[in-house]
Amino acid sequence: MITKIDIQKFGLFKDYQWKQQVGGGDKEVFNKINIIYGRNYSGKTTFSRVFKCLEDKKLHPHFEDARFTIYKADGAMLTHQTVANESLNVRVYNSDFIRANLSWLSNPDGSIKPFTILGEKNVEIDRKIKEIEAKLGEGTDVGLLKELDTSAQHLSQKYNEFQKKQQELRARLINKAQAIKTEAAIFNKVTYNITGIEVDIKQIDDSSLLSEQLIEDKKRLLKEEALPIIDRITQPESKFGAYVESTALLVSKKISPGEPLTELINNSLLQTWVRHGMEIHRNEREICAFCRNPLPLDLWEKLDAHFNEESEELRGKLARQIAMLENVQKKLTQFQHVAKDKFYQNYHVRYKALVAEWSKAMNAYSENLTILIKALRERDNDIFQDSTLSEIHDLSEPISALIIAFNQLIDENNIKTQTLSNDQETARSELRLSEVARFIKDIEYTRSLADIAESENEYKVLLQEQVDKSALATSLLEEKRNLEAKAQDETIGAELVNKHLIQFFGHDDIKLVAEGSAPNIRFKIVRDGNNAQNLSEGESSLISFCYFIAKIEDDLKDKANINNLIIYIDDPISSLDNNHIFFMFSLIDAMIAQPKKYGQLFISTHNLDFLKYLKRITINGGDSVNYFLVERKQKMNEKSSFLTQMPKHIREYITEFNYLFSEIYAIYKPLSFDRKKYIENTYNQFYNLPNNIRKFLECYLFYKYPNTSDPLGNLGKLFDGNVPSLLNRFINEFSHLVFIDRGWKPIDVAEAETCVKIIIDKIREKDEEQFNALVSSIS
Repeated sequence: MITKIDIQKFGLFKDYQWKQQVGGGDKEVFNKINIIYGRNYSGKTTFSRVFKCLEDKKLHPHFEDARFTIYKADGAMLTHQTVANESLNVRVYNSDFIRANLSWLSNPDGSIKPFTILGEKNVEIDRKIKEIEAKLGEGTDVGLLKELDTSAQHLSQKYNEFQKKQQELRARLINKAQAIKTEAAIFNKVTYNITGIEVDIKQIDDSSLLSEQLIEDKKRLLKEEALPIIDRITQPESKFGAYVESTALLVSKKISPGEPLTELINNSLLQTWVRHGMEIHRNEREICAFCRNPLPLDLWEKLDAHFNEESEELRGKLARQIAMLENVQKKLTQFQHVAKDKFYQNYHVRYKALVAEWSKAMNAYSENLTILIKALRERDNDIFQDSTLSEIHDLSEPISALIIAFNQLIDENNIKTQTLSNDQETARSELRLSEVARFIKDIEYTRSLADIAESENEYKVLLQEQVDKSALATSLLEEKRNLEAKAQDETIGAELVNKHLIQFFGHDDIKLVAEGSAPNIRFKIVRDGNNAQNLSEGESSLISFCYFIAKIEDDLKDKANINNLIIYIDDPISSLDNNHIFFMFSLIDAMIAQPKKYGQLFISTHNLDFLKYLKRITINGGDSVNYFLVERKQKMNEKSSFLTQMPKHIREYITEFNYLFSEIYAIYKPLSFDRKKYIENTYNQFYNLPNNIRKFLECYLFYKYPNTSDPLGNLGKLFDGNVPSLLNRFINEFSHLVFIDRGWKPIDVAEAETCVKIIIDKIREKDEEQFNALVSSIS
């Protein structure tokens, strides 16, 4: 199948590149059926001659310097240099075909070439055909064809059952996918659809279905926001052993008074009392503040001899050690923990446990410090009495372990801050899979699949039976066709042309007859038994096209051509009335499109009525037809032909009314570039403008005032009895060659624009609703 074509040079086509004009998408290619529209002289026939080169396996004699590249569906390419070696089976109907085969239509001295098609039956063939017909049971209630009909009904019923089950399950999956998509806060799957849920189902295993507690935990995780990074706790140097050691030295240090006072030695309380009294009385009093008696003159000597320098030095050390240990205790009470709200929710339990352990350890540590302080105070109170410090357990290691545990929790919390987004995405995925797992469990998905598979298998069994029967029927029918076509007879070619003329066009007065004997048989045209003369253009079109259809009869019936035959029909419509246009379409549809015994079909036309019928052509699937437009445009100061995609208003609204409006509105609508240059580049649209305006107004006024045979007679009603003289002149003088000088005088651009604006503005004013509908139809 041909998909694309680039034409460097071929008649009106110059430097034509498919990708620039049609596009490069997968669907922007020639299809099974291709409908091409173009005005007269736009380049349609020239384009068909490219295909004629493929049919003749040589370049067209008028375009021997042609250069083109044709792309095929299998990726292969052919060019103007390789047409002679190509195996494509192409049949082209265009003016070249008519001149070559029916030259008599245009030249009385010309001829109509005969052709042979497969011919008549003999007695033996007739017997075999009847045997086949008996097996087939044509026109009866028994036989293979009846069995096919019955089994087709059963097949359809089974197929509908299978489809219903499949579609019900599909609908459930679609609804569930939509529900998951809607819950964006949890699942965050804005593009989730049936494909997504089917992929998830394949990933489901026994661990996918989460408990309610896990579901709640993961939902809480989704609500969490990233917390700041927490600084690790500094691991302090362990000093408790040093505290114990220094304290033990101080309480066990042995000292003696210089000249001890026995009473003080034996009474530590009295000794402490006296020492404090010394601090109060020295250099302050000569009378005892307690007993009011004068202090003895030698008292200070005796006391200074008892409390010597060594004891006072020890007291200083004891005081400093006590102050230092009390300061350590104070710092313990002032220690600030990292606040709980700095940690994620799922770490709060561990945090509480660590804080409790820390408080317990700190209390024990403080108590041990208190024991040391107590021992120091006792020695201070009895300075000359040494003692041994009892054994105290060092809690430094448990505290260090707690700090390590705290830092480990901080590290995990910080890591979670860094990975929270990924953790949340994982949680969403696990929640979604859990939701899908619960869903397929609730709807018994596995059982539904088994049920569908069983129905599908039953359908396939019936389908294979139907295929086998159909293949047998096809084989019998093909055998019958071959038997009917054993003999060859050139006269049958003429009869087939006449058959088409009568069957599709109702013409039995004009016929094609064969005269002479082989090998000098020729066809001629007779009217009512006499040689026909002066055929009308319409009659010539009918005969030539029926001749073409009859001539390719064998190609259409050859199985080998089902996917290989390329048919190109160029503008079969000439001067035909609407009935004949429809019958021409019916002939194409019945003989070519419906049987589908071709690989590719191209049909071009300039006639909008015919184009309208071509939209109804029998196709095999919604994507089997593409629409194109051939037009001449200005390119590099030269007029060239281009094949483009057909505009929407022609493709979807094939009425002359819509088309004429689009031509006029194209002049009216604002353009960002120079309007005069635009009109120069679309000269054919511009010079057709007076005719287009006249025909549009006739259609518009007839629909609005359908009570006259002269629609333009109601033009005054549109303009409230005051038709602008400029408009009158434009549609009457420029749309007809009333005055001979109109044939060579150019039309003024501004005048044309003014007339278009007058009409469009008036229609918008009078009937804005219809105006908007017209604009929408061509947008």
